[in-house]
Amino acid sequence: MAAGESRAGSEAAEMSGMPRVFWWLWSGALISSLATFVFPFLALYLTARGFDAQQTGLLVSLLGVGSIAAGPLAGTIADRFGRRPAVLSALVGSALAAAFLGFVRQPLLIAPGVFVFGVSAAMMYPAVNATVADVLPAADVQRGYGLLYWANNLGIGISALVGGFFASRSWLGLFLCDAATTLLFAAVVWRRVPESRPAPSPHLAQRGWRTLISDRALVGFLAAQFAFMLVFWQFQFALPIAMARDGLGAAAYGRLVAVNCVLILVVQPFATRFVQRFEEGHALAAASIFLGAGYGAYAFCTTATQYFLATMVWSVGEVTGLPAASALVARLAPEDLRGRYQGAFSFCMSVAMTVAPIASGAIIDRAGMRALWAVCLGLGLTASLSHLALAVSRRARAAAQA
Repeated sequence: MAAGESRAGSEAAEMSGMPRVFWWLWSGALISSLATFVFPFLALYLTARGFDAQQTGLLVSLLGVGSIAAGPLAGTIADRFGRRPAVLSALVGSALAAAFLGFVRQPLLIAPGVFVFGVSAAMMYPAVNATVADVLPAADVQRGYGLLYWANNLGIGISALVGGFFASRSWLGLFLCDAATTLLFAAVVWRRVPESRPAPSPHLAQRGWRTLISDRALVGFLAAQFAFMLVFWQFQFALPIAMARDGLGAAAYGRLVAVNCVLILVVQPFATRFVQRFEEGHALAAASIFLGAGYGAYAFCTTATQYFLATMVWSVGEVTGLPAASALVARLAPEDLRGRYQGAFSFCMSVAMTVAPIASGAIIDRAGMRALWAVCLGLGLTASLSHLALAVSRRARAAAQA
């Protein structure tokens, strides 16, 4: 039994086969995501405040810089001081930063507010992922991550629909709503989610980040998943550019994002149960194929229907690949280093999110849009083959140690 489950006592009573403490985490994450406003509306907010495109771009980029710093920081706090301090500090920090951004006007004040929000908001994920790995049996971890991913997408989808309503009436109200739901999540964690960190290793300080760097299975996974994420993040940058060049504007792109969100909500619960039957590396290899094929197909798209069909293909890779990736990290991690392992994974995703638009922009300028989609197909195939090879290597290593 996982340490967190035993500590939770009566809270570990099962609901739908999952401990009750997990469902408190799930409920808090859903509540918080219902007002996900700072990330998607920050650029519009800054523009409404009179900032030019260059100033807005620089300020928004601080979100990415903050998210890169968040992974190692959250992992260290979660492993050394506990999952609760890491989750609570992340939630309270992001709530305060969101409220702060609603009041300030000067760039010199907005910049640190954006950075703190980027750090705090991204800190939550490694700490929550470590908690899930603590409180769930190993066989249910992937399902747990899938359910959390589903809840986040449901909340984000709803917040996208209502965010415009709030923004048209009060930017301050928009940001305060984000802060309020985040604090509600913090209250749920404070009252209902007990500390789940396993007893620390007496050699934790000596085998902290050094252990991660020397773990060939983890480093190999991060390299393969970095290629996966470089492709995945193109929906934020290259995809709207490609659609605009084909005469499909912001409304068409918005509908495409909605299609992706709806597909996740419909497919995720069933896909996770099915994918659980397979080793995570095999699931990631299949997901990489879908991802690469979907983005590669954009090279031949010119109509909204064609873009819709290609998006459905790579969305299958998203719903199968991302929960499997988190589950594999949880399986690779020693119990007392789960926070750091999840932090390293978060760091990898954030760096990919930062590099993806820079790299794709250079490819588009020098070789054209079709060349970019060909590169995405190649990266998807590379990630697939890498995940297959790593799965074989892990199996061989486990057999040798048996």
